[in-house]
Amino acid sequence: MKAWLCSRNAHKARELERLLPGFAIEPLSADDYPPETGETYYANARAKADFGRERSGGREWVLAEDSGIEVSALGGRPGVESARYAPEGAPAIEKLLGELDGVRDREARYVSELVLLTPDGEELRGTGTLEGRIAEEPRGREGFGYDPVFVPEGETRTVAELGDDWKERHSHRARAARALAAALGVAVVLAGCGGTDPTSKRVLRAFFSGGRAARSLGQRFPHDPGTLPCTVYVKGVKLQASCSTDISLVRPARAVVTLTEAWNHGATAHTWFFFIRRDGTVQSVIQEGAPAPRT
Repeated sequence: MKAWLCSRNAHKARELERLLPGFAIEPLSADDYPPETGETYYANARAKADFGRERSGGREWVLAEDSGIEVSALGGRPGVESARYAPEGAPAIEKLLGELDGVRDREARYVSELVLLTPDGEELRGTGTLEGRIAEEPRGREGFGYDPVFVPEGETRTVAELGDDWKERHSHRARAARALAAALGVAVVLAGCGGTDPTSKRVLRAFFSGGRAARSLGQRFPHDPGTLPCTVYVKGVKLQASCSTDISLVRPARAVVTLTEAWNHGATAHTWFFFIRRDGTVQSVIQEGAPAPRT
């Protein structure tokens, strides 16, 4: 599926295309984007999405993002004003390091807010954050923006040193994209596109007979849409749970298989969203919630 990214930033387009399987993402070239004057990342992202929807004719997938870096010692600045703080790259880094000269508190975090508008105008969102600190000087050659001076929590290298492969798995934008993909999977399921028709059952059986992960999950999840009792272990305590299977067919050749285990009377849950071809082949998987340990 093609989606217009409401940004002229080709780096973001390529990064998001890798993070959102099934989408071909193209930057929307325009010289009159609305000013980023919102008080929140969401407000800015939504304004850009509305602009993109109008420009694309209102019948396309439209994706918008607003992101920023929040520095504790600067009271959360630059925050939503990151894009206007200074020209991107070396000038912005130089200004940031200048403001932090001699400051011991280097705590900071990246924030990303994604807004996706469907061709029908439905809004889906994903938010991601990455905690870390600001380095004393730029290091590394990959990434963009503040990556040469941002050291993620638990790491000693900057994002620019850790590289694009690390960034695709762990960045604030990667986390926002996973949340958005999960929201998209839920929306497809709730749309009721699948169900108990013969095609859905055939695709599910192909899925459960496929790779090792699917076969393992198939030992406790029903192979048809529905719910079965199952068992989880939380801190060594055996709990009764429910394991449910659902599927939604996404025309023309894809499907989303949703597997959910829920316990504590449904108050706690873990969900897998498998994005698959209709022959059962898994293209990607998103997980929401922490899985319960098993014995």
